[in-house]
Amino acid sequence: MANWLTNLVAKWGRPGGDNAHQIYVQLAGYARTPALYQRYDIADTLDGRFDALTLMTVLVIRRLNRIDGKGRDFGQEVVDVMFADMDLSLHEIGVSENKVSKKIKVMATAFLGRRQAYIKALDDGDKDALADALSRNLYRENGTDPVANGLVKAVMAEAKRLDAVADDELLAGTIGEMRHLLGKNA
Repeated sequence: MANWLTNLVAKWGRPGGDNAHQIYVQLAGYARTPALYQRYDIADTLDGRFDALTLMTVLVIRRLNRIDGKGRDFGQEVVDVMFADMDLSLHEIGVSENKVSKKIKVMATAFLGRRQAYIKALDDGDKDALADALSRNLYRENGTDPVANGLVKAVMAEAKRLDAVADDELLAGTIGEMRHLLGKNA
């Protein structure tokens, strides 16, 4: 009885459905993988982790948007879960209540800009535009070359891998391993 009640109460405070939450948990786990930061020279900081998570989330959102009917709404659920977690994380690291909403707005604006740039570059198959967007956003123009370090190739391969995942699998909360980004099949 207690487990049932605990699970019910936990769901009340969580946006999105179980499958959206499941996808977010997978993405967050991948975004915490040390090899990702080492392999592509991404800063292992709060900003770096946000940007890595954003990149992975955008790849999934891009794929979900191609599913007729439920895809866009489900993608929004994943984003809602992500930002609910960001809100909680900011509280947990001690950001004051009145500053959390301002920080979330900044993060949401950043997410939307990155989403637009990454999706356009991927849909156009434009490696240069993707490299520019990654340099500007993920690397904050620190001189790291996402073409030279293989990130552009890995992102494009990951997008292609996700394109091959069945709609039903995605809607059931399964995205598969992001092996190209994690350097397991690049």
